[in-house]
Amino acid sequence: MQTPEVRKDALSGAITCVLGVLTLGVGVYFLILRPALLPEDIRYTGIDPNTLPPAFVDWLGIVFSTWGGFIAGFGITILGIGVFMLSGRAVWLYLGIAVGVLVAFGRFLLSNIMINSDSLWLIAALFVLALALSIVLLVKTVRRRQRKR
Repeated sequence: MQTPEVRKDALSGAITCVLGVLTLGVGVYFLILRPALLPEDIRYTGIDPNTLPPAFVDWLGIVFSTWGGFIAGFGITILGIGVFMLSGRAVWLYLGIAVGVLVAFGRFLLSNIMINSDSLWLIAALFVLALALSIVLLVKTVRRRQRKR
């Protein structure tokens, strides 16, 4: 089946790429750099951080890393869409989605393993579905490349 030619869109693609890169950056910040409690968190809650149990602070770090994984995955997906819009090549769309869902659901699974979640079976099922989607998209990408040769 022949796919229609996709018209490139430089302006929208460039803006989408910038948004993707910035979103990915925020995700990486949440994944790696963000402390469990920021000064504004302490001000807003009025909590003395020294009175919090260490396990609670560790748990907050896991929560923010999980959010970071979803934000990073979303940023990767947006970036893939932007590069697709710039190039008109579906390979970037497929790769962006494949890597984005693996990052998001992979980090989600890891966090739930760390906390020994009661819902681990559901999160694992979501990851397996994300993995299946990624494999399908990557196989499509490889097949498309082989047909073009």
